[in-house]
Amino acid sequence: MTDAAALRDALNRGLYRVGWRVAPHLPTRALRSIAAAGGRFAARRPGPHLQRWQATIGLATGAFPDRRLTAQGVESYLRMFGEVLALPGWRHARIVATVRPDPAGERRMREAIAGRGVVLALPHMANWDLAGAWACATGLPVSTVAERLGDAEYTAFTRFREGLGMAVYSHRDPHALRGLVRDARAGRLVCLVADRDLPGRGVPVTWPTPGGGQPVTMPAGPALVARSTGALLMAIACHYTADGMEISFSEPIEHRPGPAGLAAMTQDVAAYFAAAVVAHPADWHLFQPFFATGG
Repeated sequence: MTDAAALRDALNRGLYRVGWRVAPHLPTRALRSIAAAGGRFAARRPGPHLQRWQATIGLATGAFPDRRLTAQGVESYLRMFGEVLALPGWRHARIVATVRPDPAGERRMREAIAGRGVVLALPHMANWDLAGAWACATGLPVSTVAERLGDAEYTAFTRFREGLGMAVYSHRDPHALRGLVRDARAGRLVCLVADRDLPGRGVPVTWPTPGGGQPVTMPAGPALVARSTGALLMAIACHYTADGMEISFSEPIEHRPGPAGLAAMTQDVAAYFAAAVVAHPADWHLFQPFFATGG
């Protein structure tokens, strides 16, 4: 690691340490105002990461984001960031009151968790940590996988998520799949963020867009864990409202055998994610390269 990278990581750790101490004591209105102001400021002169997000959203929705949508996208990201810092100070009652799941999807999930088990695949939309905290607060212990960055950063975020009630595996852990299978069979809710192919070993799928399908690779982990255990597989997506966050659920995704079946199950996940992004583009926090043809 270069000296510059080490300094950057140290500054990031310091920012999170301060944020996790300060943010729980800030009024929600103040955090929202900061996020909105940040969105308006960033949208005036988008930097490289925001320009990449604009290109990705343009391909996904068929329309390049104007300044208003760009500001909303940054606001959504900053809102998520502020909530992550504040979450350790939230009581369970506040978490439950903030999150509103689709009743039919929630009912199907809760009916299955006590029997065959449940695997949920979700994209980087709105606040996936808040969704996990909601599940834990309502009696559904969560197992998940997190991207392992630097050791100190991974340790800090693992401690944060464990404090919310989650069990966390590194995406570099060779035994993560085995642990997730064990947890699904034990009645834990397996929640996997599954739009980005972090290890680079995902299956090829087609991401539907208004301009035609875009080839991408997506992790097959959700389909693999579900198929290995017989668990119910559903895709979910989160989006913000003025005063909270809603969770929508796909229909159950049919299990299919063999490598082709794994790809077909992942394709169903991609189709649901794509529709969710079109419906709520500002809440898709994907600032990294995604589509091969741009964005």
